[in-house]
Amino acid sequence: MHIAVAGAGWSGCHIALELAGHGHRVLLIEREADIFNGVSGSFGIRLHKGPHYPRSRATRDLCATSLQRFCARYPELVVEHEAAVYAQGSLDAIGQPSKVSGDVFDAVCHESPECRRIDPGEWGYRNLEAAYDLDEPSAILGGRLRDYFRARLAAAGVEVRCRRQVLEAHQAGGRVRLALDDGECVEVDRLVNATGYQSLVAPAGPVLDVVYQVCLGLQYEDSQPGQKPISFIVMDGWFPCLMPCVDDHRPSPRNYVLTHGSYTILGSFPTPGQAQALLDSLDDGFVESRVRPLSEQQMCRFWPGFRPRLRYTGWKGVVLAKLRTRSEFRSSVVFEQAGIIHVFPGKITHVLPAGDEVLALLEDRDCIVKDGLRHVRGGVLDRARGEIVEKPQAGEANTADLQTHEMLRSTEHV
Repeated sequence: MHIAVAGAGWSGCHIALELAGHGHRVLLIEREADIFNGVSGSFGIRLHKGPHYPRSRATRDLCATSLQRFCARYPELVVEHEAAVYAQGSLDAIGQPSKVSGDVFDAVCHESPECRRIDPGEWGYRNLEAAYDLDEPSAILGGRLRDYFRARLAAAGVEVRCRRQVLEAHQAGGRVRLALDDGECVEVDRLVNATGYQSLVAPAGPVLDVVYQVCLGLQYEDSQPGQKPISFIVMDGWFPCLMPCVDDHRPSPRNYVLTHGSYTILGSFPTPGQAQALLDSLDDGFVESRVRPLSEQQMCRFWPGFRPRLRYTGWKGVVLAKLRTRSEFRSSVVFEQAGIIHVFPGKITHVLPAGDEVLALLEDRDCIVKDGLRHVRGGVLDRARGEIVEKPQAGEANTADLQTHEMLRSTEHV
């Protein structure tokens, strides 16, 4: 078949390679100037083993089953860590305890067999109930990632068109007619929407409750880099997270990004356009006077050595689509609606099972239709439906409800 894939981030590029490998003719369309120029190229860092989602069994299960496959498929893009610490904070930024008990967090971390409990004081940490070191890697970003996939896509015969966007898609006579933003019309057999669920989106009914969030990453340079990077993540609530950004070939990784469970998630909106408008309105003054001090303060509560060691260098921001669920479910979900196969973004390693499900839908292998969505029997949407449809209870804190920008603006003069 002749298949178009809209969006050239992790999902789009991996799925394009999968389709080409199965003999299909593939057209990959990207609205940015280059592939991996959006979320995947700047925020696609974490290769999760599972502990980041202690309340979402479905997300942890998919992380556990897909990480090994990912590392075998893309070994050149995997960054091993000197230490990958998951910690349980005593109290979060609003004075609330972790959303899970110590026993639950211990059990979740030990789902990784190599997990070892560490002494927070010996490692220079404070205000933690417990801390664990896992063998959890991260992924390459930026130019190295783009170079790798450019070569792979070219070798697979995938046609890549950047600076193009699919504005509309219509089914007619068993084909799909695409209207591009340059006025060109293209006919293909099928269309895969891998835009991060930010364009070509139709109402998904009662199952998928989607919000679009403005997410920031505060950037730092390490003054004491080792041969391998570190990561430090405090769970589960409004806590900080530090991850490496390896985007060049220097032997000692220096670049890191700091995020926070609430302070760097500036708003949640019903449409990507509303979220983008807020992102476009931000400037250095607001980020560096309001977001950065609070985020650094929270990191230093748990790791006092953070500020002396890491130097602030700037910030970056993106718009992310998230499902609003009580468990903070974050797996990739694949379904077909109105002739378009949609890939709702999850974690990086989830691109492999997402690719499997796209192929199953194309080949009509054990597919079902429920609530107007065609999907794979036994796939993520089928198995995790219970988590996906369960929404936060009244008054229950949830990242999909955050409006941090409004909160920071209202306290600006306090």
